[in-house]
Amino acid sequence: MSYIKCARIAGVLGNNVNTDVIYPARYLVLFAPDEVKRHLFEDIDPGLAPKLAGGGILAGENFGCGSAREQGLTALKYAGTELIVCKSFSRAFYRNGINNAVPLFIADCPEPLEELGGAGDTLEADFETGVLTNRTTGRTFSCSPTPAFITEVLKAGGIYPYYNLHKKELT
Repeated sequence: MSYIKCARIAGVLGNNVNTDVIYPARYLVLFAPDEVKRHLFEDIDPGLAPKLAGGGILAGENFGCGSAREQGLTALKYAGTELIVCKSFSRAFYRNGINNAVPLFIADCPEPLEELGGAGDTLEADFETGVLTNRTTGRTFSCSPTPAFITEVLKAGGIYPYYNLHKKELT
């Protein structure tokens, strides 16, 4: 069974979007999901957060750089973000995303970010084959498949549900 995610792109961001841009540190004292999700990207695009419910993000290189704290990912999850497609992610952000079942697709194809799509386009990412499809334009892009273990963790709903499903064989 394939792991495919599809979302309308709510925002296109550039390179080196750091965790303080994703979720400003001044809000780390908030814990209520409805409060947390309101502050996503507010310093660069205050209107983006409400568009993320059922939507996605398209960004360049090194998305999630900076701090390794998980609040940015938690806020994206609370907002209902269905898919984040980037040329690359920071290692800590990527691992935190997988652990929390936030679908992060690495678009390591040779085409530049601008060719993959724009705000309002619908992107479909097949994590197992590495095929990224812009359903709006009909273009497809060949990217590296996501490793099977990571896809299994995403399918399970994150690292804790994955462990609970496989604890007998892992212990």
